[in-house]
Amino acid sequence: MRQVTGRSSNNSTIKASIRLASGGRFFSAINLSNVADKGDIVVTVDTARVTLVTPQIAAALSAEDILAINGQTLLSDEVAVLSDEVDGKIAVIAVYKGAYELLSEKFSERLRFTSPLLSTTHSEQKGLSIEVSENNYYIRLYNGGLQIAEALELTSADELLYYVANILEITQLPTPYIYISGATKECVKLLKKYYKVICE
Repeated sequence: MRQVTGRSSNNSTIKASIRLASGGRFFSAINLSNVADKGDIVVTVDTARVTLVTPQIAAALSAEDILAINGQTLLSDEVAVLSDEVDGKIAVIAVYKGAYELLSEKFSERLRFTSPLLSTTHSEQKGLSIEVSENNYYIRLYNGGLQIAEALELTSADELLYYVANILEITQLPTPYIYISGATKECVKLLKKYYKVICE
């Protein structure tokens, strides 16, 4: 299985950005036949089947092995890809094989992959950042830098509260702010009962 690798720097002009769901559906309204023939094509993969590693780990192990070690063994219809490096982290992502093959055939070496988990929003803050997309929750804990980054498939506000409570108990971060975007009113209301929540 061919592994797509990332780069530590990006000097090319981005000509198109595509959002891809875990099942291979394209979110962005883009006509692939009309994309310019120069510049990177950046694909944001919206899936909980992703983990962040250091460049050293990404260089030492295959993307497939990294996901397997993380308990995310590739399915028969998936391939593993690497993002570019962002703030010392690389995302290892499981991508639907059909979508990967279509995009790879069309864009070849111009193709780059990324994940919402790599977002550096609030990286200078102390607290919990939660970005919600469909049923995927991208959760990052900052305390003098990135401490924890997890992508989870959750189906209820209670599940989110349970995870947030556990992660804050483990880290012992005192009464942090929770920055949240894309969540339902139910999730926000429940979190506000126990924490300082900033909606974005």
